[in-house]
Amino acid sequence: MDLKNTRKIALHRHLELSVRHSTLKALAPQIGIDLKSDQDFAKYFLITEPMKDLGSVLSKFLDTQKVFFNEKIIEQISYEACEDAHNEGIKILELRYAPTFLVDGHKDMTFEKAHLAIVKGVQRAEKDFNMAVGLICIIQRILPVADAESVTDFAITHKDTFVGLDLADNEVGFDSKPFSSFFLRAKKAGLGITVHAGESDVPKAPRYILDAIEHLGAQRIGHGVQCYRDPNVMKHLIDHKIPLELCPTSNWLTGAVKNIEDHPFRTLYDAGVLTTINSDDPGIFNIDLTHEYKLLANNFGFTNKEFEVCNATAYEHSFISEDKKKKAWS
Repeated sequence: MDLKNTRKIALHRHLELSVRHSTLKALAPQIGIDLKSDQDFAKYFLITEPMKDLGSVLSKFLDTQKVFFNEKIIEQISYEACEDAHNEGIKILELRYAPTFLVDGHKDMTFEKAHLAIVKGVQRAEKDFNMAVGLICIIQRILPVADAESVTDFAITHKDTFVGLDLADNEVGFDSKPFSSFFLRAKKAGLGITVHAGESDVPKAPRYILDAIEHLGAQRIGHGVQCYRDPNVMKHLIDHKIPLELCPTSNWLTGAVKNIEDHPFRTLYDAGVLTTINSDDPGIFNIDLTHEYKLLANNFGFTNKEFEVCNATAYEHSFISEDKKKKAWS
């Protein structure tokens, strides 16, 4: 199978962790990081072996975040993220980012400035590469609820350039239900709703998935990998046609699954759960979406036909408009 040139759809990819390595290396001196070797680069910017938990992974994102220090760079990174996706065979791409995370520590940056720069980069890439790109706004669940309100307001105000709203960061110890009103308001305003849930390997993970659906109105679940532990949750996902944005390598590196061979992707697919294939944070994980396709083919016997089914699911449940999707996909 020519998996590199297979056309693909990606619904779950974080812009902040999709920075091209050559760009990181060029910008590192400007953020006070002296890279003398490939080992130095890996130390600051890569996660290639499993870490003890999701919190440890999230803390390593901070050095990469530092390079988003002006609008020109943000536009460049956004364009390059789309170009790299195009080179992976991705024709329809949803990129998500957290305004609060992106501007943190950059005193002259605002939500408005950052978003305008991202939109400029994305729109240039859409034109150059004949692809459809949608932006998803992220609320960080680890921040005060007041911050969530300001991010929600921002997303709704800019719903002409956002396609959805997401809740991300460590779900352990950070209940999703207090954010319910923001997500229901965004959904009413026309934004799609996806929620990181059921990612961490903890007993309550399947319940977190139901909370996202029942209280936040989630139409898709980011990860949701732990649903296999509860047949009732799997049945709920199947009955309500709610797809999972699965990210196999990410789940291994964050400790959501102990070994890549233990990933339940095949189990979920065969059970009838709607599955989509994603790379999550390709820059920091040193992978691309083709890597995930090869992983599924080599470890779980996925065929071209099954990849087509996953992409058909992703197409149907993408928050990007039908006209825009159809033009890029055909």
